[in-house]
Amino acid sequence: MKIVLLFLACNAIISAQQWTQFLGPNGNGTIDGEISESVQKNGPRTLWKAEVGIGCSSFVIADNRAFTVGNKNNEDTIWCFNASSGDILWKKTYSEKLAPKYYDGGPGATPTIDGDLVYVLSKSGKLSCLKVQDGKEVWSKHFREDFKGNMPTWGYSASPLVYGDSLLCLPCAKGSALIALNKKTGDLLWKSSNTARPGYAAPVFYSHQGNDAALIFHGRKLVAYDLSKKGDVIFEHPWRTSYDVNASNPLIRNNLVYISSGYGMGYAVLDVSGPQPKKLHSDRDLRMIFQNAYTIGSDIVGTLGDKNFEAELFRMDFKTGKVKWKHRIPGTRGSTLQVGETTVVLSETGSLVFGKATEKGFVESGRHQVLSKLCWAPLAIGEGKLFARTNKGQAICLSIK
Repeated sequence: MKIVLLFLACNAIISAQQWTQFLGPNGNGTIDGEISESVQKNGPRTLWKAEVGIGCSSFVIADNRAFTVGNKNNEDTIWCFNASSGDILWKKTYSEKLAPKYYDGGPGATPTIDGDLVYVLSKSGKLSCLKVQDGKEVWSKHFREDFKGNMPTWGYSASPLVYGDSLLCLPCAKGSALIALNKKTGDLLWKSSNTARPGYAAPVFYSHQGNDAALIFHGRKLVAYDLSKKGDVIFEHPWRTSYDVNASNPLIRNNLVYISSGYGMGYAVLDVSGPQPKKLHSDRDLRMIFQNAYTIGSDIVGTLGDKNFEAELFRMDFKTGKVKWKHRIPGTRGSTLQVGETTVVLSETGSLVFGKATEKGFVESGRHQVLSKLCWAPLAIGEGKLFARTNKGQAICLSIK
């Protein structure tokens, strides 16, 4: 009887969890729950597949609905699927250039769900607020037309995120790198007074001296904003990468911040306890061009990799920079999630890898080919299901119950 109750409890935990924003409920690719050993060993069951169009937009999941965006024939389509069956509940299409440039092109920002609303940002800067139920447009804005935004080379990719009654966006206009819109109406609530080159990473929320704050990895610097003071800048730290590609979300634990980029920049860990950040350690050979990382205890876990560099799952001491181990992953990049005690990696070649990131090494418990390459959009896990897609638009939903 105890075994049955434990099974039901674990199944209920993983079934109830929603994934309503980029990198999930915690904004760092972690979620509560448990994936059984049999699923890890034998592979998750395929529930459905779909063609969603070209792009790197990931999925968000809530109330048995799954959303993503893709491009076909220079039109973006916002898809709303029944998360269990794959049936199309609604879709909304609008004109948007594919704009390939050294990759397939298409939308890069992941939608955000907030209650009965879903927010979608296109590559050129079209921001749409739609009804979750039927896709009816509530309001729309355009970063360049309405806010004189400065579009990055590969288009807007930083997902808009909900903060209280506002929606935080990164048009990176002159004198308004960060703006807050009324999430119900789209009206401008406030804008930061600083200017910053656009990057590709989403805001990361944290607490600074008791105030709500956000870390944003702009194109040429890391900036901390005080959200309780309408975007006042707390600090800036220069970080200039080739082509202004800062695309991997910062990771913060206590007063330590981890940032990482590709193109030979590598990573750095900063102590931000004082008025100005202080670099504790760095390494140009440990690169993450757009991958994510998360913490286990006092360590960082994530997938290293860059163009022409093999992907490796790694575990590193946050404070000292000591790399405890590396584990080879297929391809040159990959997205990483943590479900309870299980680490899940989707390689850019479409391999789904399960295991446990222990102190001494990665204990792999299953590896399964679920998609073809290239897979650059991060994994999404919600309501007992795992969602993944390729850049070309092949999407898959797998049961991990």
